[in-house]
Amino acid sequence: MIARMRRRQRGHIARRLFLLFVLSAFVPLALIAALSLGEVRSLLLQQGEQRLAATAKAYGMMLYERLLVAGDLAHSAVAAGRDTPLSGEALARRTFRWIATVDAAGAMRSIAGEPIRVPLADDVRERVAARKSAVLVVPDGTPVHVVLAMASPASRGEVILAELEPDYLWGTAEEVPASTDFCVVEDASGVRLNCPTPVDDRSLAPLLGPRSSSLATASWKREGDAWRAVAWPQFMRAAFATPDWIVVASQPERYQLARAIAFGRLYIPVVALALLLVTWLTARQASSIVKPLARLSERVRGMAQNDFKSRVELGALGEDEFGDLASAFDNMSHTLGRQFASLSALSEIDRLILSTVDTQQVVRTVLDRLAVAVQADALGAVLLDQDNPSQARAYYRRAGPGEGVVAERQPAVMRDRLLLEDVPGGQWIALEGMEPAWLERLTAEGATRAYVQPVTWRGAVCGALMLGYRGTEAALEEDERRHVRELADRLAVAVSSAWRDEQLYVQAHFDGLTALPNRLLFKDRLGQEIARSQREGLRFAVLVVDLDHFKTVNDSFGHTTGDAVLREAARRIAQCVRTSDSVSRMGGDEFTVLLTNVQNAREAWPLAEAIVASLSREFQVGGQRCFLSASVGIASYPEDGASAEELVKSADTAMNRAKMAGRAQVVYFEERMNADAVARLTLDRDLRVAIERRELELYYQPKLHLATGRVRGAEALTRWRHPVHGFISPERFIPLAEESGFIDQLGHWGLATACAQMRTWRARGLGVESVAVNVSPRQFRRRGLLEFIHECVREAGLPPECIGIEITEGLLMERGEAVERLLDEIADMGHGIALDDFGAGFSSMAYLTRFPVREIKIDRVFIDGLERGPDSVAIVAAMVAMSHALGKTVVAEGVETAGQLALLEKLGCDEVQGFLISPPVPAEEFERFVAARASAAAPA
Repeated sequence: MIARMRRRQRGHIARRLFLLFVLSAFVPLALIAALSLGEVRSLLLQQGEQRLAATAKAYGMMLYERLLVAGDLAHSAVAAGRDTPLSGEALARRTFRWIATVDAAGAMRSIAGEPIRVPLADDVRERVAARKSAVLVVPDGTPVHVVLAMASPASRGEVILAELEPDYLWGTAEEVPASTDFCVVEDASGVRLNCPTPVDDRSLAPLLGPRSSSLATASWKREGDAWRAVAWPQFMRAAFATPDWIVVASQPERYQLARAIAFGRLYIPVVALALLLVTWLTARQASSIVKPLARLSERVRGMAQNDFKSRVELGALGEDEFGDLASAFDNMSHTLGRQFASLSALSEIDRLILSTVDTQQVVRTVLDRLAVAVQADALGAVLLDQDNPSQARAYYRRAGPGEGVVAERQPAVMRDRLLLEDVPGGQWIALEGMEPAWLERLTAEGATRAYVQPVTWRGAVCGALMLGYRGTEAALEEDERRHVRELADRLAVAVSSAWRDEQLYVQAHFDGLTALPNRLLFKDRLGQEIARSQREGLRFAVLVVDLDHFKTVNDSFGHTTGDAVLREAARRIAQCVRTSDSVSRMGGDEFTVLLTNVQNAREAWPLAEAIVASLSREFQVGGQRCFLSASVGIASYPEDGASAEELVKSADTAMNRAKMAGRAQVVYFEERMNADAVARLTLDRDLRVAIERRELELYYQPKLHLATGRVRGAEALTRWRHPVHGFISPERFIPLAEESGFIDQLGHWGLATACAQMRTWRARGLGVESVAVNVSPRQFRRRGLLEFIHECVREAGLPPECIGIEITEGLLMERGEAVERLLDEIADMGHGIALDDFGAGFSSMAYLTRFPVREIKIDRVFIDGLERGPDSVAIVAAMVAMSHALGKTVVAEGVETAGQLALLEKLGCDEVQGFLISPPVPAEEFERFVAARASAAAPA
């Protein structure tokens, strides 16, 4: 039964081979023939259409020329004065049926033949009078009558008419190309001028419709045959004042495809012959393929049963490639047997690697397995230290069972590493006394040659396996080399595991950019130092170093340059401290220094000053030059904290105080600093809920118009009534809001509240023209400011001029172009813009000419000095004159004495505000003040 199954399987293979070969021959032949026939048919039809188009064009030109010749003959006949019938042999007789003349009154005179009555339209007579010919089509009969009309040379106003013979005009059957039919149709009317072979209207319709080009094609069926037609438009209107003639030339497709039909008749015999040839070749080759395959399959089943020693016997069938395949199969069987034995050893090493982290035990096992697999006189392994490149650990073993492994330290110079990197695939080295130190032990065992296989992990050399031989003829087979490489790879995995543990520790405890200890390791060292100081009664200090304006470096030169600056800053800080101290990077541009063994905190001052001085020097990175500084805070143990968190917090608080005091300096921590920081944090927290708790209120300070004595406007100022601390000065909470970002919400609340209050005052008839609202630079950085201003004014139902915007010079300096566009849009909306505190900053005439500022507010510093000397008077006078020259309104701030008011009136100031007029007051009190001022200013 097994034999029958095998024969059946061989029969199936033979049939599949037979079908495969037959289909491989037939299918390509069929496809090639089909594609060829299709391509030939397409080309023949295309060429047929081109020939047919040329034929239609030639026929149309023939008609055109015959009309021209006929015109000349008719003209000559009339000029000769003939009045007898046309002779049967005469050229005119073959050309015309009859010739006649028609005078201006319409009387017809026959020149030859029997004329028919042809109506002459006015346009035809006008064309004839202009000595031009015309063709008249009389649709009476088949074919239709074609009559030429032209001017008579005998008398003025007389018209010559001549009807053309159909055989002359259309041509006889002998003149038409073979298998070609012509049909001439008038373009405008569709009248068939001459169609010897009938064609239905539906077939002609595609050829007579609108055309995108001069040629049109169509096909139809006639008596079961397919015909292809091409239409050629013959232009007649310009020469004969008649609609164009469409010449339709048609031919049967079989006439155009005659060559393709002949080619197709040869295809079947060729395919049949090819199939017979393939069948014969397939039958012959099937047996020579199936029998060797059967014997190979038997050999595969033997390998499945772990039989790697048997061989494939093919006999006479093995004289071709199957013999080579059988030899290769036998070699593969032998190789697989050796590899299975090798894999069992490798699996043992893998289990050992997974179960232990002891690298030495893995090395000993590798050398033991290497002694069994390879015939060598001495074996060794060397592992390079990752953290100490100049040292290596070497392991040696004599060949033979029961030998132990000796381990020792060996020096490893750079030349040794380069030697291993140059031979990643292994190489032979002659032991001549100049070899590396870790090969000397092999020389001591009598070896004269050594095979060295590097141990690499991810491209980095971490060691080598060494095989020493005493003879000069020693060699390694390829499978032995492969086994050595596999053992080296296993050893690399064990080494990499140990290296990876070390690398993870470094990544977890050291900064990747500067290689300094990170926050985690610093906290650990700080905790250890606290424990040691408690145990031994020592003191130490913690420094927090923060680079000033480092963000400018990243923004100006990029983060790559910023990283280089941080590395250089870390190097400079490390140079300033002692070897017993520890420098760490906490993150960003902040570093910490742990100063150990100090008698008192004052000992940290010189070192901190040295750090500030070092970081204040110029930084040169990649061709870029920049200058920075540093702020340093110092906290000492145990005075400023008993734990790591407290000490770092205290030093950080001192560093922030250094920044607030002007940067680039050293500040010690004091308890008052901590209290200030806590108070500041509490104030910031309370400010964020002040709007919801209705603790904020807008006060209004009047602006008095000096010319009329009336209050024309006011400045809205925010006041905070804290439930515990009472009124909090704006000088305290406004900078805090700017720093924390709460100024955005504060500004939105102030603008919306001012708009609502202005709406109330207008409803009550209070004579206040506008209220000015301060807008901070931070608000200008946010998107949507313009939309919010417009929305607040629109909801309050106010004209735009009722709400003014006050800005400071710092805003103009910080973002000139962006602010200019936004201020232009605010001014275009109709809001007045006031420049506050003018003269106190970097005042520039460019601000007044470039930006749409309507109002200039002179800073109170200059107003305070008006009564103390002429300098302030001169400055204020210049400001007033300059502003008036530019068409600006001038407002003086901080007017507190009558003398100041008198001088401002004398200098021509427009408006004033200050405590002399009124301090900022709530809305109700401001309303009463305005009403009282209006009554006082009214004429008696």
